[in-house]
Amino acid sequence: MRRFMLLSVLCLSVLIFVVPANAVEYGTMTPPKEDALQFIDDHADLMREVSTYIWHHPELGLGEHYSSAVLIDMLQRAGFTVETGVAGMDTAFIATWGSGKPYIGFHLEYDALPELSQVAGSTTREMIVPGAPGHGCGHNYFGTASAIAGMAVKHAMERHNIPGTLRLYGTPAEETLVGKAFFAKYGIYDNDDVVISWHPGQVSGVNYNSSLAMDNFKVRYRGISAHAASNPWDGRSALDAVELFNISMNFMREHVRPETRIHYVITNGGSAPNVVPPFAEVWYFVRAPQYHMVQDLVDRARRAAEGAALMTDTEMEFIKITGVWQYLPNRAFARIGHANVELIGGTPHCEEHQRIAEEFARTWGITEYPFINTGITNWVDEPFTWATGGGSIDEANTSWIVPMIRFSAANVARGTPGHSWQRVAQDVLEPAYLGSQVVAKYMAATALDILMNPALLEEIWDDHRDSLERFGPYFCPVADVPVPSFELMHGVTEASVPRQWEVAPYPYPDFDTLLRIY
Repeated sequence: MRRFMLLSVLCLSVLIFVVPANAVEYGTMTPPKEDALQFIDDHADLMREVSTYIWHHPELGLGEHYSSAVLIDMLQRAGFTVETGVAGMDTAFIATWGSGKPYIGFHLEYDALPELSQVAGSTTREMIVPGAPGHGCGHNYFGTASAIAGMAVKHAMERHNIPGTLRLYGTPAEETLVGKAFFAKYGIYDNDDVVISWHPGQVSGVNYNSSLAMDNFKVRYRGISAHAASNPWDGRSALDAVELFNISMNFMREHVRPETRIHYVITNGGSAPNVVPPFAEVWYFVRAPQYHMVQDLVDRARRAAEGAALMTDTEMEFIKITGVWQYLPNRAFARIGHANVELIGGTPHCEEHQRIAEEFARTWGITEYPFINTGITNWVDEPFTWATGGGSIDEANTSWIVPMIRFSAANVARGTPGHSWQRVAQDVLEPAYLGSQVVAKYMAATALDILMNPALLEEIWDDHRDSLERFGPYFCPVADVPVPSFELMHGVTEASVPRQWEVAPYPYPDFDTLLRIY
């Protein structure tokens, strides 16, 4: 990957820092920010190598052993104290440095998606290992960029004697909305003043959008096996129950709000046609703009599941895996973050990056330049609205406990959807890494504004308390739910998941060379 070093330097050379005229207490360049941003530039190779290592070791949620270990190693070498096995999850961790207030949290994600193995840079579907996971949402550099941002803030705090505590949260299983939901349940965020996060994407700036609330559950039926030809009357089909339940849910779609999203897969439908299935399972995600709407939908789903059991004379088990609220934006915090986005600017993708992006953009019918965005989003300083589409995020639960800000970066070609093989192919290329380098600067600069002027927290928390009063009260949607096992969540054992790195190995980062603490 070092062959791309010169290209990155050339791209970054056009990055211009602009100070907005209206920024007084935040969003201006300061010596601590200059040191933090220089630290990020100086460690571009480190960010690239760690991100690439994680891309080559794609692991499903709650099984991210290689991915979490390399981030832990890097943070420990950088002087952070790391606690592992947090909130009952083996691959969760908290890296801490500093003392006293303010407490600034950063989110790190590193899980991959099932069956998305893909050759890097290829514009046709080519799996490295059939059936293996792949990084189709940029989490290989999500966690890395957040870690580098935290390390850069630590560096600036040390050089300028800035008080405060940094807490870097290694949160597994975001794709199934588990990690942060259980961090919130176990009070991990209770002492934080703010939490800073981001997500890779197609634009650079503050992500002021909400998200859909969601419940994630499985329904299992147990019947009686029998020979499907000789004596079917002795059997009770669990598959019949699943199908009847699905029929009822599909009929229900006519009588729910149009913003509702209901998705399912049958994870177990029996073993052979000539055996009445004694066991069957279906997995559901149910989403809506607000969590109280999700509750209503899931209550209806549970009754439908019970009805299917009655109709088939089977036993039903309803297993909730996790639940998340809609994300709660913070206008005051977004205002501070946007000022720093304006200060730093967009991602300076050069013509070579545009050429790379064009090949992927054209697979989605996009023929207009630019093929990857270089500007920043036009954030509008006005009240937020609840989402009516899109996905769900586990850090939504975090946002009801502590004020949050979420950034985004232009990492991939315009039109590239998440969870696609085109996304996997791009998530290990230089445009993706340059975007993560820039967003690390947004995060570091915003954290330093809070650390150097804690009075900003008053307005942020006033906004947060006002939202809680208007839209709350918040309650934990997983209060009575245990942390799911890997097998419950994915339907397979860890040992049965194909391992891409066994076919296409990638060397461990040379931290002695790449990590310079000064």
